[in-house]
Parts: sequence; C-alpha cells; structure tokens
Amino acid sequence: MKRERCWVWFRGGLNERPHWVSGFYGSTDDQEGILIQHPSYRDCRLPAWRVTQQEPSDAHAAPDIPDNAVWQLF
Repeated sequence: MKRERCWVWFRGGLNERPHWVSGFYGSTDDQEGILIQHPSYRDCRLPAWRVTQQEPSDAHAAPDIPDNAVWQLF
C-alpha cells in the first residue's frame, strides 16, 4: 500500500463514543501493521483491523475487533 488517506478506529473515552477519525495517512512496509501519520498525532503503527481506506458509512460502527486484540504496535 502506498501512502493513502485513511480512517482510524478510536475506542473513545469517558465522554465520547468509539468512532472513526479521518485525516490520517497510512502506509505499509516490511513490518507488521500499518504506519499512520497525522499532523496532530505522533506517527504510530497500528494493526490493520483499526485502519480502513474507505470512508465508513457510519462513524460509530465498529470494525470486526478480534478477541484479545492488540490496539497499537510499536
């Protein structure tokens, strides 16, 4: 995958529901997961289930979250 726009799944917090966030760029390389970049966040590598290249039709519809899911790869 070349560097493409993507949406990232955030699980929310005390005052917000889980949701997809736009404005990220994602790319892959030889390492596991997808490297995401955004000017307001530090670069981070996430598992593929947390990232999508298609705009979600429902911003609060959860992806298929695997059992014992890893939320961030370092």
